[in-house]
Amino acid sequence: MIQVTEEAKDLFQNVEYPEGTVLRLDPVMDENSGQTQIGIAAGEPREDDQVIEQDGEELLHIAAPVSEALDGSTLNVVDTPEGPGIGITTPEEDMPGENSAN
Repeated sequence: MIQVTEEAKDLFQNVEYPEGTVLRLDPVMDENSGQTQIGIAAGEPREDDQVIEQDGEELLHIAAPVSEALDGSTLNVVDTPEGPGIGITTPEEDMPGENSAN
């Protein structure tokens, strides 16, 4: 299971997507490298999704293959040149206390 920090939940809460869809974390094939990456986009909910909720509302659906591959990881907020973004800390990278992107 993937954990999501409160700061990341707050960021997801501000994302707009079409009515009737959900915000999804899905595997995406990078056309340039041929590698599988993870993308966030609006899409249809699936029965085997890991569902992240905040205050009783569905906030994010994580595709089962992503949830399984990143089991024990944490989605958190990272600072980017474009502003706040979402980062993934794997169990190997996880250190006690707050994770810093610096």
